[in-house]
Amino acid sequence: MLRTYQQQVEAALTGLPGGARGFLVMTLVERETCQSQAAIAERIGLDKTILTYLLDGLEKEGLVTRTPDPQDRRIRHINLTAKGQKTLAGLTRTVEGVEKQVLARLAPEEAAWFQRSIARAAGLDSDNSRPSGQHDSVEICQAALGAGEAC
Repeated sequence: MLRTYQQQVEAALTGLPGGARGFLVMTLVERETCQSQAAIAERIGLDKTILTYLLDGLEKEGLVTRTPDPQDRRIRHINLTAKGQKTLAGLTRTVEGVEKQVLARLAPEEAAWFQRSIARAAGLDSDNSRPSGQHDSVEICQAALGAGEAC
Protein backbone atom coordinates (compact mmCIF):
# COMPACT_ATOMS: atom_id res chain seq x y z
CA MET A 1 0.00 0.00 0.00
CA LEU A 2 2.83 2.41 0.84
CA ARG A 3 4.48 1.75 -2.52
CA THR A 4 1.15 2.43 -4.30
CA TYR A 5 0.77 5.67 -2.37
CA GLN A 6 4.32 6.76 -3.22
CA GLN A 7 3.89 5.91 -6.90
CA GLN A 8 0.57 7.72 -7.20
CA VAL A 9 1.85 10.84 -5.43
CA GLU A 10 4.93 10.86 -7.66
CA ALA A 11 2.74 10.49 -10.78
CA ALA A 12 0.44 13.32 -9.64
CA LEU A 13 3.42 15.65 -9.15
CA THR A 14 5.32 14.96 -12.40
CA GLY A 15 4.78 18.50 -13.73
CA LEU A 16 6.60 20.04 -10.76
CA PRO A 17 10.41 20.36 -10.93
CA GLY A 18 11.70 17.60 -8.70
CA GLY A 19 8.30 15.90 -8.49
CA ALA A 20 7.50 14.75 -4.96
CA ARG A 21 10.83 16.07 -3.67
CA GLY A 22 10.00 19.50 -5.06
CA PHE A 23 6.62 19.31 -3.31
CA LEU A 24 8.29 18.38 -0.03
CA VAL A 25 10.75 21.26 -0.32
CA MET A 26 7.97 23.74 -1.02
CA THR A 27 5.89 22.38 1.86
CA LEU A 28 8.76 22.59 4.34
CA VAL A 29 9.41 26.19 3.30
CA GLU A 30 5.73 27.14 3.42
CA ARG A 31 5.28 25.68 6.89
CA GLU A 32 8.48 27.42 8.00
CA THR A 33 9.88 24.19 9.40
CA CYS A 34 12.95 24.47 7.17
CA GLN A 35 14.10 27.63 5.48
CA SER A 36 17.79 27.24 4.89
CA GLN A 37 19.12 25.15 2.07
CA ALA A 38 21.22 23.07 4.49
CA ALA A 39 18.26 22.38 6.81
CA ILE A 40 16.09 21.27 3.89
CA ALA A 41 18.81 18.94 2.59
CA GLU A 42 19.20 17.37 6.01
CA ARG A 43 15.44 17.07 6.56
CA ILE A 44 14.70 15.19 3.34
CA GLY A 45 17.99 13.33 3.25
CA LEU A 46 19.27 14.80 0.00
CA ASP A 47 22.82 15.57 -0.94
CA LYS A 48 23.27 19.36 -0.95
CA THR A 49 24.35 19.28 -4.60
CA ILE A 50 21.19 17.45 -5.66
CA LEU A 51 19.08 19.88 -3.64
CA THR A 52 20.81 22.76 -5.41
CA TYR A 53 19.71 21.36 -8.79
CA LEU A 54 16.19 20.81 -7.47
CA LEU A 55 16.04 24.41 -6.19
CA ASP A 56 17.41 25.64 -9.52
CA GLY A 57 14.38 24.08 -11.22
CA LEU A 58 11.90 25.49 -8.71
CA GLU A 59 13.52 28.92 -8.96
CA LYS A 60 13.51 28.83 -12.77
CA GLU A 61 9.75 28.17 -12.66
CA GLY A 62 9.31 31.18 -10.37
CA LEU A 63 8.14 29.08 -7.41
CA VAL A 64 10.92 29.87 -4.91
CA THR A 65 13.61 32.45 -4.30
CA ARG A 66 16.99 32.00 -2.62
CA THR A 67 18.43 34.86 -0.62
CA PRO A 68 21.72 35.04 1.29
CA ASP A 69 21.54 35.29 5.07
CA PRO A 70 22.65 38.81 6.10
CA GLN A 71 24.73 37.37 8.97
CA ASP A 72 26.36 34.53 7.02
CA ARG A 73 26.41 34.80 3.24
CA ARG A 74 27.16 31.07 2.91
CA ILE A 75 23.63 30.35 4.13
CA ARG A 76 20.80 30.59 1.59
CA HIS A 77 17.23 31.08 2.77
CA ILE A 78 14.48 29.64 0.61
CA ASN A 79 11.13 31.41 0.28
CA LEU A 80 8.02 30.70 -1.75
CA THR A 81 6.95 33.28 -4.29
CA ALA A 82 3.27 34.20 -4.71
CA LYS A 83 3.20 31.80 -7.67
CA GLY A 84 4.81 29.15 -5.48
CA GLN A 85 2.16 29.61 -2.77
CA LYS A 86 -0.65 29.29 -5.30
CA THR A 87 0.97 26.27 -6.96
CA LEU A 88 1.55 24.59 -3.60
CA ALA A 89 -2.09 25.08 -2.59
CA GLY A 90 -3.21 23.29 -5.76
CA LEU A 91 -0.66 20.52 -5.35
CA THR A 92 -1.70 20.00 -1.73
CA ARG A 93 -5.29 19.43 -2.89
CA THR A 94 -3.93 16.96 -5.46
CA VAL A 95 -1.98 15.03 -2.81
CA GLU A 96 -5.05 14.98 -0.55
CA GLY A 97 -7.05 13.52 -3.44
CA VAL A 98 -4.44 10.81 -4.02
CA GLU A 99 -4.52 9.93 -0.32
CA LYS A 100 -8.32 9.65 -0.34
CA GLN A 101 -8.18 7.46 -3.43
CA VAL A 102 -5.56 5.11 -1.99
CA LEU A 103 -7.20 4.92 1.44
CA ALA A 104 -10.68 4.38 -0.04
CA ARG A 105 -9.76 0.71 -0.44
CA LEU A 106 -9.53 0.37 3.34
CA ALA A 107 -12.07 0.39 6.12
CA PRO A 108 -11.94 3.68 8.08
CA GLU A 109 -10.14 2.08 11.04
CA GLU A 110 -7.57 0.51 8.69
CA ALA A 111 -6.97 3.85 6.97
CA ALA A 112 -6.46 5.54 10.35
CA TRP A 113 -4.03 2.78 11.37
CA PHE A 114 -2.09 3.22 8.10
CA GLN A 115 -1.77 6.98 8.65
CA ARG A 116 -0.75 6.59 12.30
CA SER A 117 1.82 3.94 11.41
CA ILE A 118 3.48 6.10 8.78
CA ALA A 119 3.49 9.11 11.10
CA ARG A 120 4.91 7.09 13.99
CA ALA A 121 7.63 5.55 11.82
CA ALA A 122 8.63 9.04 10.67
CA GLY A 123 8.70 10.43 14.20
CA LEU A 124 5.75 12.77 13.71
CA ASP A 125 4.03 11.60 16.89
CA SER A 126 6.82 13.20 18.90
CA ASP A 127 5.02 16.50 18.15
CA ASN A 128 3.04 17.07 21.35
CA SER A 129 1.04 19.96 19.92
CA ARG A 130 -1.81 17.66 18.86
CA PRO A 131 -3.27 14.26 19.74
CA SER A 132 -1.47 11.16 18.48
CA GLY A 133 -2.51 10.26 14.96
CA GLN A 134 -3.82 13.72 14.05
CA HIS A 135 -1.78 14.53 10.95
CA ASP A 136 -2.85 16.10 7.68
CA SER A 137 -2.30 14.74 4.18
CA VAL A 138 0.85 16.77 3.61
CA GLU A 139 2.48 15.39 6.77
CA ILE A 140 1.54 11.86 5.75
CA CYS A 141 3.04 12.52 2.31
CA GLN A 142 6.23 13.81 3.91
CA ALA A 143 6.45 10.75 6.11
CA ALA A 144 5.71 8.32 3.27
CA LEU A 145 8.33 9.94 1.07
CA GLY A 146 10.95 10.00 3.81
CA ALA A 147 10.92 13.47 5.34
CA GLY A 148 9.46 13.04 8.79
CA GLU A 149 12.24 14.18 11.09
CA ALA A 150 12.29 17.75 12.35
CA CYS A 151 14.81 20.33 11.17
